[in-house]
Amino acid sequence: MQSNHHVGRLVRQINFTEKGENKTKIAYFKLAINDLKDGKATYIEYIAFNKTAEYLRDFGNEVGQVIEVEFVMRNHDYTDRQSGKKVYTVQNQVTQLRLYHTKQKTDEIKNDNVDLKSSGLEATSSIPNFGSDDFDIIGG
Repeated sequence: MQSNHHVGRLVRQINFTEKGENKTKIAYFKLAINDLKDGKATYIEYIAFNKTAEYLRDFGNEVGQVIEVEFVMRNHDYTDRQSGKKVYTVQNQVTQLRLYHTKQKTDEIKNDNVDLKSSGLEATSSIPNFGSDDFDIIGG
């Protein structure tokens, strides 16, 4: 089984939608991941579903916010509306995430009585120093 882990900054507002008869909640978002070797960013797109998507919509819409994601890469196909041809892609589907907020934003989340622990999601009050020697790039 594969598992991937990234930490990056939110590039733009999260695109939240509901699709299908079951009104599946979907959040599309992009993170800028710092390439520690040359200081340049790599931009990677992710998708989250249902409760994770709702959580992102409610608490993760601050451009520049640090978000930590664990995700799996899944094959995805769809039919292009213009050409009618089948398109095959890979999606980065978020399985767990952690949002890093300022102290004020974390207090707002706590005051809203959101039970983050039971949902497998977390909000923390401090942004880690990813450039420090005590940060393990492999394990986070």
